[in-house]
Formats: sequence, structure tokens, C-alpha cells
Amino acid sequence: MSLDPYSLCPCESGKKLKFCCADIASDMMKALQLHESGQSRAALKILEKLHAAQPARAWVATSLAGVHLFLENPDAARHALRDLLQESPDHPLARILDATAALDVDGYEDARPTIHRAFTKGVKYHPEMIGSLAAGIASALYEDDKFVAARQHLAFAMRFVRDEDRQQVFMRLLDFDGEQSVPYPLRGVHNLRPLDFSEDDDKLFRKSIGLNALGCWHESAAVARQLLEDHPDSAELWYDIGMLHAWDGEQSVAAEALHKAADLAKDREFAISCETLAQLFDLEASQTEEMLRHFEVESMSKLLSSLDEMPRLVRDHRSDEPDVDAVTYSILDREPAAVAANETPSLDSMPVVIGFLVCTDRDEFGQDQPLCHLAVESESSDEVLSMLDNVLGKPIEKYRGEQFDSVTYSQWADYRGLYRQYYFPPETPARTRAQIGKQNWESILEDKWPGRPLQALEGKTPSEVKGDENFTVRLAAALNVLDAFADRYNFQIDLPKMREKFELPAIEPYPVKDDQELSSCEVLQMLRIPVESLTDSQAVMLLNRSQLIQHAGFMEKVLCDVLKRDNVVDSQRMPQIWHAYIDLARDKYDRDEALARIEQAKEWSQRSGQKFEDSLQWEMRQLQFLVIDPKDESLQPFLKEMHQKYLRKLPELEEAIIAYLNEHDIEPPWSPSGGVVVAGSMSSAIAKDPWAPESAQPAGGGKLWLPGQD
Repeated sequence: MSLDPYSLCPCESGKKLKFCCADIASDMMKALQLHESGQSRAALKILEKLHAAQPARAWVATSLAGVHLFLENPDAARHALRDLLQESPDHPLARILDATAALDVDGYEDARPTIHRAFTKGVKYHPEMIGSLAAGIASALYEDDKFVAARQHLAFAMRFVRDEDRQQVFMRLLDFDGEQSVPYPLRGVHNLRPLDFSEDDDKLFRKSIGLNALGCWHESAAVARQLLEDHPDSAELWYDIGMLHAWDGEQSVAAEALHKAADLAKDREFAISCETLAQLFDLEASQTEEMLRHFEVESMSKLLSSLDEMPRLVRDHRSDEPDVDAVTYSILDREPAAVAANETPSLDSMPVVIGFLVCTDRDEFGQDQPLCHLAVESESSDEVLSMLDNVLGKPIEKYRGEQFDSVTYSQWADYRGLYRQYYFPPETPARTRAQIGKQNWESILEDKWPGRPLQALEGKTPSEVKGDENFTVRLAAALNVLDAFADRYNFQIDLPKMREKFELPAIEPYPVKDDQELSSCEVLQMLRIPVESLTDSQAVMLLNRSQLIQHAGFMEKVLCDVLKRDNVVDSQRMPQIWHAYIDLARDKYDRDEALARIEQAKEWSQRSGQKFEDSLQWEMRQLQFLVIDPKDESLQPFLKEMHQKYLRKLPELEEAIIAYLNEHDIEPPWSPSGGVVVAGSMSSAIAKDPWAPESAQPAGGGKLWLPGQD
């Protein structure tokens, strides 16, 4: 490999190689070939020798910095670029490499000036590297729970990354918009509001927009703030400033601007949207962490035997599966007791999961080192540590791993302890699980949340500000936040009903024109769209968006509308639509509604001419809900019809169904076709109890589950 002496010099001086860096070309090519062949350490020696002689030589300094970054030594990379940047402070490649290293060394907030200088100086010459840098920043911001900023950096990266990487970034955007841990009002796009200024102010505005286009949102907001001197009462300007700060990860500053926009906005729904975002940013800044401790273990088998004997520790059933490399125990606030089939215990009598203990044979670096990781609610930490003191011993003073520390689950301060995860013994009937789940949310909506002081309401409770016009916007926004909280747990709140309960104005519809593109509207706008007024093509577009965002209440409204329309969705997709519609009823703990929707799906299946094997899926789903109540009068006739129509022709499925019924203490209303059936074999593939809880299992690099996380 050789360079054309008349090609542009790699140092980016703009000169031909022959008239610029020809004297070091041979050594440079040797070093770069070594690096490309996997011999980076050997390349480093050549580059360091050249750098020692001429530290400000651009080709040498940038190549040396690149190798150091490849070897994950960002401090050395920054040192290699120091003299070059002193001599040529606007060198594009040097700026980008320095910003990449600064992000690793200092984190985004401290590296922001360096990064934004790289954006402005490097995007023209190395757009792909700018895109890659922005995608890396997005990951760092996401880890810091700065979700809006993370998404905006991904959208920025989409404009510049290489074509072969664009699909990957796009998929990350889709994953983000469907990520349930992100409050739904923070997902999707957030658009700046259009502003109209005089000629002088317009220059400032266009400068702000230009910086925005370059991803320099902090600087863009600073310029936009100058416009407040002449336009202090512009809600739209305050909103834009707030979003620019949010895109840059400055959530507290963003919240202040958005609160101001909400106070000034004349349009009530716009004010509520501003206030909702502001409250969410405030809550993200107020998160409280759980206690996390790490313990070295001498004998894992001895420890597990001791833990198994402790009544308030319950081993996760999935810990015994062959592909799980950790044993997890749920820590309860009291000893569990059996729940009778005909009994629905009160919430106060149910054990609550207050923490987890994760036992592993290896540390996160793959080294043989038995460890236990304890995560527990801070309020219960002293009690739990005392309970486990004789078993676990003293915690590790300086735990060298980061896997568990970096994923400690936090809760919003105002919502701490609002949702409780109750523990059910394995034999607890599914109907009881559903009743407790429903009671839990009824308690939250009717008692706990209305009586809880909220910072967004100046420390007052929602019940105290009910009917107070001074709190109309803030209370409506607080309901949106509550809805986002419930959405994390797949629970659907009836927002119109809640607004009425708290004497708030009804939600105003978001008007949509026949030719309007719906993918660009914000989530809070999307939820206000009158679905029934849309054209068929718009309804399908909104269906796609609603299934991406996965807001339960709105998705149910969209699915209900789409399923009433004829032939607007491809027939191959219709089963998935019906299943989603049934699942929404399940998530509301509404068995009767789920069964009604299954009947509708069966009618559709018959009308559409589904094949025998395809129509069977609806019978299986119906069985899943019917066995919850063995006394349901429709169960036995259903089983007889199912046997007559399907099971006689499918003996293996018949055996599985018999095993499944045996697990629920239900006698099949037909004579078995023969053979011995072992419960729990094939039946495990039929269906789980629809309300059986999924315990978290942090195996193989997964996240550590803590109380309050679904």
C-alpha cells in the first residue's frame, strides 16, 4: 500500500502529499499498516517516536491519538493532541478525536464545550465521525437517565452516520420510543414551536436555529435567551428554550423554562404539555436510590443452604434453569403465608418485596469469585442487614465492579413506595393474583395518590387543590405524570374520568387534517387525536405509532377503532392486532372483557376463513382465561366443544390440555384417549396464568431489579 504523492496530504493541510508530509510518509504508512493488521502496540512505538520529534505534526498526532483511542487510553489520546491543538486549534480531525477522548475521560457535561467545538469544526470534513460521536453521547446520556437528550443525539447522529450504520441508529430510535422505562411523554419527537420576529430579532433567532442544526443546543439556548429581553411573555419562546436545554441534557434548567412557558401559555393543552414535561424533568432530578452492598462468599453452597432456610427470603424459580448463572432471592417485609383458593387477602396482609439478593459464582469480569449483591429499599436497609449479618458477613469496602452499581434502580421522590410489588406463593390462584393487582391500583388511584403531597403542587395533595383554578394546569399535568407512572407497569388509567373526578376541564381534541402527517406529532398531542375522525390511511399510521409508543389507554382506543373498520389492516397482521387488544384487557385485570374480545376474535377468524390450525389459537387463549375461575358455568361446555372440534384430531395437544387442566385441579369432561400424562410437561407450552408475576432475574449482564421496577 502506497500513497500517490500528488494526492491530498492526510494531515488535512490542503496541500499535496509531495509538498507537505512526504518526509514521514514511509514511517507513517508502516505504522498504519501495523495497526490495521492488529499490531497496534508495534504501531504505537513508531508513532510515539515520530511524535516525540514533532508533537504538533498533524498526521502524526491524529494517528497516534486514534491508536490510543482504539486501545482505550483516552488520556493518552488527549495528550497526543495537545501541541497540535495549541498550534492549530481548529484542526477538524484533531477536534473530533479530542472530543471523543474528552467524553470518555470527563463525561458529557464537562466535555460539552470540547464536543460542541468538534461539531462546529468537524461536521463539514468528517460527518461520519460526528455521527458516531453523537451516537456515543446518546448512550452516555441514556445511562444518566437523560432520555430526551439521548434521543435527540440519536436523531442528530442519523443525519451523519455512514449509510451502513444508519439502519442500526434508526433501530435504536425505535427501541427508545418503545422503551417502557422511559416515561411516555418523553418518548418520540419534540418539535420547536414556530416563532415570528422582527428583522433584528430574526437574526438572533436564525443564529439560534443554526446552532441547533449543528447539535449545539446549549449555545442555541443561550442565543435564544437574548430574545427574552424583547419577548419575556412568549410562551413559545420559553418552550423552545426549555427543549433546547433538555436536548443538551440540562434537565433542571429545562424544567424552569418549561414551567415558565406553562404559566404564560394561553392554550390550555399546550400549557399542560409544557408543565407535564417540566414535572417529569423535576422528578428525574429528584430520584432516590436504594441501598446496594456487595459481599465476598467463602462457600456458595453453604450460603445458599442458609438462605433457603430463611423464611423471608424466597428463591426465584428461574434460578434453577440451566441457562441462568445467578441465584436470586426476593426479600420480603414479612414471612409469607399460603393463600386459600376462596380467599382474597387484604393488601395490608400481603408480603411486600423490599429487595433482592443476587448470588453469583463469577464476578462481572468472568473471574471465579463467589459474590452476593444485595439491593434493598433504604428504609428497610438496617433491618435487612441485621437479618443477614451472620450469613453474609462484612460488605466489600471497595467493590471493583460496576455492573450492579451502574444499574441501581431509583424512584421519583414523590412517588417513592406508591406502587408495591406483593409476593404470591407459587400455588396462589391466578384469580387471586388479579384481584390483588386490581386492589393495588384502586388503592393508588383512590387513596394513596390523591392524598400524597407533591412538589409540583407546592407540597399540597391533589385532593387539597381539587377545584382550585390556580392549580388547574399543574394538577392536569400531575395526572399525566401519574399516567406515565402507571404506564411503566402496563396499567391503564382512565384520564378523562380522572380529570372529571378532580374537577378539571375535559381534554381538548387535537385537530388533524385529512392530509396531515401524524408521525411528526408529539406523544401528548397524539393522545388527544380523535381517532374516529381519521381517514383509513391515517388510522393505520396511528396504529403503527401507537404500537410503537405502547401507551395502553391510547392503543386500546386506536385498536378498538381500527377493528371496526373493514379491510384497513393486512389480514396477516390481524391476529397480532387481536392479541394486542386482548392483552390490554388482561393488563386491566378485566377477565370478562378479555373473554368478550376473544369471542370477537373468533368471529373475525370465522369470517376471514382462518385455517384450522390458525383458529385454534383463539380457543387456547379462551382456555387461559376460563381456567382462572373453575366454577365458571361456561368452562365445561367450552371444554366439550374444544374436544369435539380440535382435541380428538390432535392427541398430543389433548394430552397437554389434560395436563394443563390437572395443574388447575379441573377434571376434563371427556375420557382421556389413553396414556399417562405428567402435569407440567407439555402443558407448560400452552399458556401461563395471565396474571402470574414475572420475577426479575439479573443473569448474563442483565439489569438488577429493585422494588418499584416492573
